[in-house]
Amino acid sequence: MRTFIAVTFCCGLLASLAWPQTSPQSQVKPGSEPSPMEAFAAQSGVRATWTSEVARLEQDGTQVVVTAIALEDSQVPAKKAEGIRLDLSNGDTQDHIYLDKDAAARTQSALVEIAGAVANWQAKRPGQSVCMGAREFWPLYNWSWNRYHELNADYCGTADAAALVLYGRGKNASFRFEGETPAHLATILATAIDRLKQN
Repeated sequence: MRTFIAVTFCCGLLASLAWPQTSPQSQVKPGSEPSPMEAFAAQSGVRATWTSEVARLEQDGTQVVVTAIALEDSQVPAKKAEGIRLDLSNGDTQDHIYLDKDAAARTQSALVEIAGAVANWQAKRPGQSVCMGAREFWPLYNWSWNRYHELNADYCGTADAAALVLYGRGKNASFRFEGETPAHLATILATAIDRLKQN
């Protein structure tokens, strides 16, 4: 009985340390605001001055197009933004996600984190089903970027039958790619980031 109480106490203590303690009033609904780059792209007079399609993944009518993009305000040319646009679609369901350089690097790092966690899980528990995300996508951490409509990703299934699931934060629609991996998408985002540096 004492052991059970000690374990329960320690787990409760660790949980309280793991997640920032915030009041309900300070929490913002995840994905409730456009990302800074998405908000800039939506402004009147803003246009793309350069684009470079990096990759296109298609499967059973579901598609994601990853494009490196530079935006500029034609009325105020000094106002610019560079980043990555992901165009997700499945039939009539669409989502367009803009990641500035910081968000792109953060998302790429999160995908690498998922890939490592999945490899570790499969090595220890071969054949068992798993659904992995990353802490950068987890709303309970109350990250400053939780409020923004950016990319979230999960990897679900077994080693023999798994899928990469992409969705815009705060959106109900998800886009499932059987056989795709977080490591592959991380590589695609890294390539897009490199192209931005070369532009």
